[in-house]
Amino acid sequence: MVFNRSLLAKAALGPAAGAVLMAFMASGAIPAYQMYSVALAAVYTIVVLSVGLLAGWSGIWSVGHPAFFAIGAYFAAYGSGHGWSLEAVILGAVTTGAVLGAFLGFAGARFSTLYIALLTLAFTMVALEVINRWSSVTGGDQGIPVIQLDSALGLGTLAGGGVEPQYLAVGAAAVVLAIAVPAAASGLRMRLVAAKSHPLAARTIGIAPEAQSSLAFAASAAATSFAGVLLGLITGFVSPDPFSLNFGISLIAACVLGGVGTIVGAVAGGIYLTWNPSLSSAVGLPQPVVQGIVLVGVLLFLPGGVVPFLARPARTLLRKLRPTPPPASARPAPETVSGLQPMRPTRADAPVLLRVEHLSVAYGGLKALEDASLSLREDEVLAVIGPNGAGKTTLLNALSGLTGSGRVSGTADFAGTQLFKARSTARRRLGMGRTFQHAEVFSELTVAENVLCTRRRIRPRDRVAAAELLEAVGLADVADRRPGELPFGLQKRLDLARAIAEEPKLLVLDEPFGGLDAGERALLAQHIRRLHESGTSVLIIDHVLDDLFSVAHRVLAFDFGRTIGEGTPDTVLDDPAVRSSYLGTVGGRAQLPERTGEQRSVIRLDGIGHTYGGVVALRDIDLDVSEGVVLGIAGANGAGKSTLAGILHGSLKPSRGDRRTGGTVRTSLAPEGRALFKTLSLKENLEVAAYAAGITGAPLRERLEETTLWLPPRLRDRMSVSAAGLSGGEQQMLAIARALIVRPDVLIVDEPALGLAPALVDEVYDRLVRLAHDGLTVVLLEQLLSRAMSVCHEVVVLHEGVIAAQGRPGDPSFATLAEAAYFSGERQTAATTA
Repeated sequence: MVFNRSLLAKAALGPAAGAVLMAFMASGAIPAYQMYSVALAAVYTIVVLSVGLLAGWSGIWSVGHPAFFAIGAYFAAYGSGHGWSLEAVILGAVTTGAVLGAFLGFAGARFSTLYIALLTLAFTMVALEVINRWSSVTGGDQGIPVIQLDSALGLGTLAGGGVEPQYLAVGAAAVVLAIAVPAAASGLRMRLVAAKSHPLAARTIGIAPEAQSSLAFAASAAATSFAGVLLGLITGFVSPDPFSLNFGISLIAACVLGGVGTIVGAVAGGIYLTWNPSLSSAVGLPQPVVQGIVLVGVLLFLPGGVVPFLARPARTLLRKLRPTPPPASARPAPETVSGLQPMRPTRADAPVLLRVEHLSVAYGGLKALEDASLSLREDEVLAVIGPNGAGKTTLLNALSGLTGSGRVSGTADFAGTQLFKARSTARRRLGMGRTFQHAEVFSELTVAENVLCTRRRIRPRDRVAAAELLEAVGLADVADRRPGELPFGLQKRLDLARAIAEEPKLLVLDEPFGGLDAGERALLAQHIRRLHESGTSVLIIDHVLDDLFSVAHRVLAFDFGRTIGEGTPDTVLDDPAVRSSYLGTVGGRAQLPERTGEQRSVIRLDGIGHTYGGVVALRDIDLDVSEGVVLGIAGANGAGKSTLAGILHGSLKPSRGDRRTGGTVRTSLAPEGRALFKTLSLKENLEVAAYAAGITGAPLRERLEETTLWLPPRLRDRMSVSAAGLSGGEQQMLAIARALIVRPDVLIVDEPALGLAPALVDEVYDRLVRLAHDGLTVVLLEQLLSRAMSVCHEVVVLHEGVIAAQGRPGDPSFATLAEAAYFSGERQTAATTA
């Protein structure tokens, strides 16, 4: 934690306000009958702060804090009757609350927000039952008095219900608020927020979400137990009534009213809790009714809370007064994009840094990776390639410890350490950094905090190092911005900066070039070269082969979870097995119907482009889908096929360009991954699609019978079985049948062969070609080029969102053009496009 003048000034506001308030109390400016309410508001402020920060920083909503509040109050009552000192009571209450809170936080970290709330609800109910039954200690329903507590440190005697505890409560709240200010700027808060916003990414930088939840809950519970001691002292009597479940709900309402996770909002919430009974009496309504009206009003009109709402105009004014930084577009990094130098050769005698042998990862009966082996030397950049579903990301997840429920077997030696025996959170300390395909940054932290949260304790030199790192990757001008305000390219740079913040020995990059334009890819290649020059080894997977090969010393090819080839960047694609893994091999029994005459256009796309939050998925797409044609759209993973499928279907509106249809055209989409309703039966999956299209009654029964006949016999006899019980091929046929039940004019099938064995692929394609014989227009989005060439009348090759080639497979010259376009992306032309 670093203290600067600004931070100290903010932290001093709480004690200063507390001193002024106590001065008013001492001078009589606050009437004696109101001093109790002021002290109660101070106590409630501590409780609301502890609940609000727990929710805002850790994402844990607790209904169990009334129990911790009660623990502190009963410690005060019991201690006062048994000669305990004030310090002993506070220590006992805080320790007990922290231990129980740590347990609840650790146990609840495995569950969703709802289940954590239920867990804390159960804890409060148990605590209330104990209070009622343990009457020898708590007094049961009758309660127990707080007589007095003497200070062992010579601070005097505090009589329960007296004036002195009221001053103590105000002073204690001021100190707690002062502590909260630097805590909000500390690494602790950053790591808590990181664990809340993205648990998997947090693990890769050494943050254990379970430990963070446990720590946060312990601190919150300890603060609430301390507030309970203060409550017992200012009231002079403790009974079960103030600690009911209604109070737990009131606490959450107060947090929302003030502003979840805000310090000043906790003060507003404490004041609201104190004067809510008076407000209810004034309007003549029960407290729960008033509370409900206030809460509904805040949620509808001030969803962020009162304090953030009032602070927003002030922040807007400050932004106008401050100079405006350069726009957060693709501001160039300090180095130039042009003039990339060849990679420096790796040392032949360099020791092996990572050795993986016979690695297998299985999820149930599915083997995502099988008997994979690789070695990576120090000072080497190793590229791993393969089609979608080849097991590349599974390999990286296994190395990072992020396989979840997957069964991992095999060995991995990393710098002399057995990697698979180390926890995922420990692999960062071993020297491994990791990025993600979609730039999984911590959205609730600033750019600078995304880098700083990699440190447990943030020192001044850490902030200097973070600033230098952000300058090196071209993010210095947006250090105080949230990632959501930045385009995708800058988010990718931030993901890289976070991964290299602690100078790892091995940097693992998951599709770093995906979604970037040519300039951004060149910048990234420069960063990878610079890391290699500094001695970092790199393991990288990607589908953008040109850029990937430009930074790799050696290339390893995967397919169907196995290693199928290895070589240098300029030779690996010469391996027939590697080439066929991308392009596929022709097989199956499907025979296309002959095209006769000119077909009318059923769907036309003109100048179509689409972006996702700054990521360009499609650019300048002009495409005609002719009636009765089987159109194949081939391309590697990330080429933009699924985006194009959504636009052809009409379910996705393009960012620019026009989609037109030749009259009334009904389209239907069988999406990638099938997207079945796994808990529903086969028949129910079909019915849901029919209901969505407005088909009911007799037409529905007719469509069900017709569609069922299209399915193979082994599925017709199992229509009442849940979809989860089907094999991959059977699920694919059900997904297609679900798309067919609406009787579409155009059927669009996205990656029908994904994850299927060759025999099942042939069966699925045979059935699709039979639909073409029946006159249905079919659009197939396929990763394997040769498969598309074998079953389609026309083929379009997508590469990085543009049409790189288009033609008819029957033209002998088109196969060569299509293959070159598939890999290089250079726009190809052929006479067969007519």
